[in-house]
Order: sequence, then C-alpha cells, then structure tokens
Amino acid sequence: MAKSYMGLILAAQDTNEIRGLTKYRPIASIPFAGRYRIIDFSLTNLTRVGISNVGIVVPHNNVRSLRDHIRGGQFWDLNRKNGGIFLMHPSIDLEIGKSNVKNFRSNLEYLRRSTENHVVLCSSHLVANIDLRPIKDSHEKSGKDLTLVYKKIDKDIKAYRGSTSVIFNENKEVEKFGVVVDSQEETNVSLEIKIIRKDLLIDLLMSGVQSGLVGDLNKFIEFSTHKISTNLYEFTGYTKFIDSTKNYFKANKDILKKEIREELLLGNGGISTKINDTPPAIYKSYSKVSNSLIANGCIVRGSVKDSIIGRRVVIKKGATIENSIILQSCVIEEGVEIKNVILDKNVTINRYQKVIGSEEFPLVIEKKSILDL
Repeated sequence: MAKSYMGLILAAQDTNEIRGLTKYRPIASIPFAGRYRIIDFSLTNLTRVGISNVGIVVPHNNVRSLRDHIRGGQFWDLNRKNGGIFLMHPSIDLEIGKSNVKNFRSNLEYLRRSTENHVVLCSSHLVANIDLRPIKDSHEKSGKDLTLVYKKIDKDIKAYRGSTSVIFNENKEVEKFGVVVDSQEETNVSLEIKIIRKDLLIDLLMSGVQSGLVGDLNKFIEFSTHKISTNLYEFTGYTKFIDSTKNYFKANKDILKKEIREELLLGNGGISTKINDTPPAIYKSYSKVSNSLIANGCIVRGSVKDSIIGRRVVIKKGATIENSIILQSCVIEEGVEIKNVILDKNVTINRYQKVIGSEEFPLVIEKKSILDL
C-alpha cells in the first residue's frame, strides 16, 4: 500500500461550535484523552499501513500549535528524505479564508510531483481508530474511481447533526447526499474518508478552480459523484466528529468506558503521538480517584471522579473534580470544586472557588485564565 497511496488530511474545519477551545488553535491540535491531539488519529490511521507521504491542508491562522505538535513528523515515521509531511498553506492574500478547494490552487504542484497513484483523503476532526487495509482492498477489488467510507448510525443521531448523510440504493449505488438532522431515526453518515485516483482528484480540482466553485473538498467530491464510479465501504467501529464542545466532551468521557478505550487507543497497534518526557503521576495517600484517566506528570492530593486529567496538572488537598476535562499544566488550589467543566491549558483556579457547568453544556475556561475571588 505504501508505494501507491499517499495521504491528504483536511485540517481547516469550521470552529464556530467549539470556539472556547479553538481561540489559539485549530480543532486538529486540541488535546484529547489526556495525552493525544485529535489529528493523531488521522495521522496514525494513514502511517500504520505504510503511507509515507502525507499532505495536511491547514487553516490560514492559529497554526502554531499544530506545527509544534507535528514538527518533522518523526512521531509517525514521517521525517524522511522522500515523502514525509507537507503543510499546504494558502499562499496569497486573496486565498485567505477561502475554501479547501481554493487552497489547492497553489499546492497542486505537490500532488503532481508525488509519485503515488491514489490519495487517501480524510478529515482531522474525526476520532476513530481505523485499519485502512480492508478499505484499500475493497477499493482495488471494486475497480472504481472512488471509495467512500460511511457508518450506519441508529443511536445518538444528534452527535452527527450537520454531517453528510449518504443515500444509496439496494445495489449500493449512491443516489444523493444530504445533511443529518435530529429527526432521523437511522442514517448512513459519511466519515469523510475517501480513496480516489490522484489524477482524477487533480482534474476535479482544476475544473473546480476554473469554474469558481467553492466549498469543502469533501463536499466538492461528493458533488461530482454523478460522473465518478463510486464504491461504498461500511465502517462499524467507534467514531466521533469533534465539531462542537458537546461532542468533544462526550468523546473524552467515552474514553472512560473500557471497551471504547481499548478500541480507540490500543486497537490496531495503538495511536502514535508526540513524545513528552514526564515522570509518572504522584498520588498522595489521602487522595481519592475513581473512574478517571490521569496523565503523567500530575500531582494528585484531592479527589477526582469520572474525569480526564492532562499532563502536569496539580490538584491540591481538599479540591474535588467531577465529570470534567482538565488539560495540561493546570493548577487546582485547595478547596476548589469543579464539575462539568473543561479547563484549557495553563488555567489556575484559586482557593475555595466553585466552577460548575451542566453535563449538557459543559463550561469552558479559556487557556491561561486565572479564577480568583
């Protein structure tokens, strides 16, 4: 698979529904499950099957945290002379803020020079541990130009609201695409993973630019399926789009379920991420921890329940944390009570504060905030 397939990750998603966590970063580099970033799943899915050439379409601003996390790609074996990581930026002012299709106008040379014949296209905001080999086999066996990966959803439809639904007939021929709404009882949701011939993708991009068509690249390809032979592949594992604060909170909480944690973080050889050398967490004898995930480097003197705690968090004596997500390097002082809250990085909650949100709408405290009396 490595020699004939390259990867393309779209990392410029809309951040309107998750603004509290994307003020300083794109969705792709939001911390997840205590030690990962959301883009780790897409990068690992691609590289574990031997793909060694990966392009990433980045947003026009707030890219620093993403660049710092990816670096040279060494954590995914992408720091290499041939291939590796290629960040695709808008290159002229007229393109800033435009669609992914427009971004490609100045980056088509990267696609043309790549020696692979097929492109595996995916979105960085999908949390899923996917083995791409059976999808590749299905694509090659079908002999079609495009393979589209979908998932049948019959529960928790609200979590996929606004996503693309795929309507196909009994012969698995795509008839049309729609938008997931709350009222649907069962639907087939596009996971925004596609395998397409590289020359066909370039032709589609060129025609799109020439005709002035704008929109997300996934939507653009779907718009063109009436003239492309399309194969469908159903994925049945755990998935979650991180496109809202509510979905982010729910996906992190799902990690506390053993079966989901083992599938998502340990399945198919695990998920690779940037290495961070920190010592093991320290639990004082009077601390209380239940059903929680505590990352390395933490010092726990208080009580933690049903929560995820990132690296280097200090929880002082008498503090209680319940049903919350605490990102790295936060300090929770004595007597603090936190419930249904997401704390971004480097937040300090001073003594005896109460910070309480709702499970339906968790409270988000922005990066580097200090809460005091």
